Amino acid sequence: MSNTPGVVSSISLSARVRPAAHVLGVRGGGWNAIVNERGSVRLNDGSPVLDWHIAADDRWHDPSTEPSVRQIRRAGVPVVETRLRIPGGDAIQRVYAVADAGGLVVIEITNESTLPIAVAFTRPDVVSSRTPSPRGAQGIELPAGSVVFPVAHGSTLRVAMHAPKNLVANIDVERLPSYEQLQKGWLKAVEQAGYVIVPEGAVAPLVARLRSDALILSGYEIEDWGIGAGGDCANDPVAYILTLQELLRMGEKLIGELTHIRVDHAARLAQCVETLLKDNKKASILPWDVERALFAAQFVFARMGENRAADDVAAAQLRLSGAAEPPNVMPTDIRAIAWVEEKMVAVQRDGSVQIFGRGIPRLWLGANLECHRVSAGPLHTVSFGIRWHGEKPALLWEVAGPAGVKLSAGLCDPTWSSIESTGETLLLGFV
Repeated sequence: MSNTPGVVSSISLSARVRPAAHVLGVRGGGWNAIVNERGSVRLNDGSPVLDWHIAADDRWHDPSTEPSVRQIRRAGVPVVETRLRIPGGDAIQRVYAVADAGGLVVIEITNESTLPIAVAFTRPDVVSSRTPSPRGAQGIELPAGSVVFPVAHGSTLRVAMHAPKNLVANIDVERLPSYEQLQKGWLKAVEQAGYVIVPEGAVAPLVARLRSDALILSGYEIEDWGIGAGGDCANDPVAYILTLQELLRMGEKLIGELTHIRVDHAARLAQCVETLLKDNKKASILPWDVERALFAAQFVFARMGENRAADDVAAAQLRLSGAAEPPNVMPTDIRAIAWVEEKMVAVQRDGSVQIFGRGIPRLWLGANLECHRVSAGPLHTVSFGIRWHGEKPALLWEVAGPAGVKLSAGLCDPTWSSIESTGETLLLGFV
């Protein structure tokens, strides 16, 4: 902690927040593709990897070995953009998945260089509205069946691959959704669970990646949820419970005819809660993530209509020792969402909620901060904004759910609390 009351000395993002592989797919679709850090695409059906190569004005460029390759996951959602430096500019590959025509992986190559280029794909089954070059790849050895397409300056080539078991023919790839449309759609889906706006630009994309991976893999058995960055949900009860909560917050159904998930989650959730309670019964300090998982379990049970089970978890949690503070370094699995939300909206065992209860990070002082629809127990969400008047933070808040939840500001202002659903106040500030 800082010497200034209510100010946290620092927080830190892990250096491993950027993954070496990205999971692509559709919401609960039961299939996926993996894009590595060089733009190679591998479907989960055991078929050959799709690699790409660019013929520029000087030579063939292999993204798997070129030092000029840069990659981003746009806004953290499953739209992967890989840039390859070539003479006169960049060749840009964008890869994303769509549900159209039974499921497709779409690959776009945009030529942002000043000269025409050609792109070679190492699989013959890519679907395109264009006819491949009859000459094939000249001056480079590629796998048999590789196809080559010209790409003019400033233009974009779009091809697609069928998802596993997708046999739909006569696909018009030019009518498929664009990567911009996919990005907007995914952001709408993941932000349904709430979102925060903080100075660290890596926080929101990491949260979006974790949530979108969870949505893609929700159509799999729990043992396969670890394909993404969510953690080992089959053997880690905390990761499993936190993932369930995120899926429900994003509108997924865990019971009933519309479920995409083939698991008795109520029974498994009860078993995971029992494990956590047993393992931590005699702990002198409860790990922070276990505390969050028990709150999440109450949320999930309530959403399942198991209100008695939710009450039982709350009663058992009261008998445990107090919880530790979250670590300084942000986790990289599903705990990252709980970590950042705990910093901003900390639910207490008596049902009250602390806003920045442990203090505001020093690097956030003076910055506008926002929190939208963050879970604050089974029945409530909290939204707020922080705006600054000199050293004093102005707090504007809104609580959705039954009236009467007590809000406080913890170390940021021990003198303030409110049970109003909406309002604004000027906190003490930091001097």
